[in-house]
Amino acid sequence: MGGRKGVYKWSAIDRVCNSVMTFAGNVVLARILSPDDFGLLAMVAIFVAIAYNISGCGLSDGLIKKPHPTERDYSTVFVFNLAFGLMFCAIFILSAQPIADFFGHQELVEIMWAIGICFVFSAMTFTQETRMRKELDMKRMAIVRLSATASSLILGIYLALAGYGFWALVSTRIFLSVFLFIFYVALSRWIPRLAFYKDSFKEMFGYGVHLMLSYVFTQIGRNINTSVIGQYSSAQSGIYSQAQKMQEVPYYITESVFNWPFFAVLSNEEDESKRKSLAQNMLSNMVFINVLLGCLLLLLSSPGFQLLYGAKWVEAIPIFRVLIIFGICSSLKFFFQTVMKTYGMTKAIRNLTFIEVVLQLALLAIFFREGIMAIALTQIVAAFVIMLWHCYYYKQIEEISLTRLATLFFKPMIVSIIALSITGIGYYFWNGTVSHFINCILILVLYAIVSIAVLERTKPAIYLQYRAKVLTKLKRA
Repeated sequence: MGGRKGVYKWSAIDRVCNSVMTFAGNVVLARILSPDDFGLLAMVAIFVAIAYNISGCGLSDGLIKKPHPTERDYSTVFVFNLAFGLMFCAIFILSAQPIADFFGHQELVEIMWAIGICFVFSAMTFTQETRMRKELDMKRMAIVRLSATASSLILGIYLALAGYGFWALVSTRIFLSVFLFIFYVALSRWIPRLAFYKDSFKEMFGYGVHLMLSYVFTQIGRNINTSVIGQYSSAQSGIYSQAQKMQEVPYYITESVFNWPFFAVLSNEEDESKRKSLAQNMLSNMVFINVLLGCLLLLLSSPGFQLLYGAKWVEAIPIFRVLIIFGICSSLKFFFQTVMKTYGMTKAIRNLTFIEVVLQLALLAIFFREGIMAIALTQIVAAFVIMLWHCYYYKQIEEISLTRLATLFFKPMIVSIIALSITGIGYYFWNGTVSHFINCILILVLYAIVSIAVLERTKPAIYLQYRAKVLTKLKRA
């Protein structure tokens, strides 16, 4: 088991490298394939996400929350997940034709069959990954995940170049689930016993079932828009999906590098005062990183999208800009949920997520005829309202004043606001006079210079921490 620094280091290596590879692979595939190809997978994404989260059933969180899980616990979770994986494989195969008829695309039949098979392999990796995560063995987890991602993307791109169209996208899912299973077994050399214990299941299910429902509601809210759009146009569904993917990459990194391992760290901390201190520091850091990143993405949206994806994806740019706000709200919401999970508030998480989905669906029912932009806005409004509601629960847990909470929220935003304003002025003058590549470089350089200048003036803790590390390494070099 590594120390706390090692946990974040290897988690960062895993998630950043994984996201970069996935992002690069998606860019290559987007250059080769059409919006219609991406739209076909976006139509069924909601079914895939729901089945995936029900298969896990929140039991992984139960294992991590438990101070000392036993072999009985791991075996029980493994058998339960495997059973659900087989069940959903059968459901996907049987429901493939009705779903294809609903959307009017017969290609979805074979897509559903192929993805159904993935669930069997995915179900068998949950326990392997959870065991490494509980033991804070992020190094071996990183090796497994990066190897599987690289292998699946290489094969997927090869199929795209060979002219297999949407099957190149489907194949990356299949290859990834298979490679993850093979590499986890090969590296850990540990396979749970095929044994199921009712007492162990009852203990973890009572904790995890509420989280499972929360995850399912979250995925409904995340994917319902592409499914609704897909009924009218596969191309528009693909455009919305691509904007969503582009927005998710950076926030997935921050969520994975900081928040994902933070649950294990916070759960292992038994001192109550240290727990609260850790949570407050992490909130300040999450606000700082997410808003700083969001402002940069707003500036890079137009030249960056056209540089990477080309003219056929230009309609996704305004959707991407709107969804950046959704990414910030969602990332902060997930942080608050992490703290709430540590205190066993799983029912509250479930209820708030359900309310968010109901609110989003209500807004969607009212505004979906107004176009793709209105659909994106329904997602943002619901996410913002529920993020504030989670914030209220966080305030109660931490027992802090409203002034202190406002300080944790708004002080870290100062750097981002100044950097956005100054860089935006520069962008106004040079935009249209340089290429997309030079435009992106100018934005990145000016944004970095202004940000560092303000950080040197304000000296927030997270900046001083990483600056000290960089200076130490430079001196050694």
